[in-house]
Amino acid sequence: MNFYERNKVKLFFLFVIFIILTVFLPQTIKDNTSDFFSGLPTNLIVFIIVICFLSFGKYREYKRSIDLGEYAEKHNYDFYQKPDEAQISLFKEFKSIKTISNRDKFFNLLIPKDDDHTKPLIVTGKSIFGGGQHTWTYNTQIFLYRYNAELPKFYVQRKVWFNNIIGRRYKKFQVNDIEQYKFKKKDFPHDKYFFFSEHPKIEDFIANDFIELLKTGINKKKALINIESNGKNLIFYKQWSRHSTESIDYYSNLFKALKRSLIK
Repeated sequence: MNFYERNKVKLFFLFVIFIILTVFLPQTIKDNTSDFFSGLPTNLIVFIIVICFLSFGKYREYKRSIDLGEYAEKHNYDFYQKPDEAQISLFKEFKSIKTISNRDKFFNLLIPKDDDHTKPLIVTGKSIFGGGQHTWTYNTQIFLYRYNAELPKFYVQRKVWFNNIIGRRYKKFQVNDIEQYKFKKKDFPHDKYFFFSEHPKIEDFIANDFIELLKTGINKKKALINIESNGKNLIFYKQWSRHSTESIDYYSNLFKALKRSLIK
């Protein structure tokens, strides 16, 4: 991704501020400002703008860490801005983690202090594609629920609009050693989700309540999500998204309901 694509939101706000100043500043001030900038080298102006963009990005990350620290204190979590290898080892047991964090980068970990397995572990993974001036960076917030029971291995992957036309074309980034499964007895929303599993009794395990919750999200035009069972635990995530502290509560409650609904 080029410089513009990486910073288009910041550029937009800068443009809005510029328009406001152009419209409302007195003419004498605008003339003096114009004279000042006309005397500066172009490279210096570009350098100043880049520094402002980078500083703004650093501030946003700093502010997010502050917000998550406050969220952790309020909801009885321990917060680790830079978790160590042992702390994120559970997340690395999932096959789809290679998509969520293809450079093995994880940060902003929340671990519940009251470890009763009803609250998720939450971490953010970072994926980086391309290189140089053509780099795309995506962050994904992952919710891990410990199950303490044997689970069938399965993977639910959201579809995007073109998947129903051309199928699935990104297997090398996904759980490519698990076969796609089509439900025969239950009305799974295959038009919105891929389902992968090789467990012989997977339909007996996936409850109707779980399927209905997925359909309810679709009908209410909520964001589609991804889910993976690694045989012991479950992760839930909205691909390439991390959430406000208010949305963390929403997704925690949603994923908890989905977890409860799996076995009936």
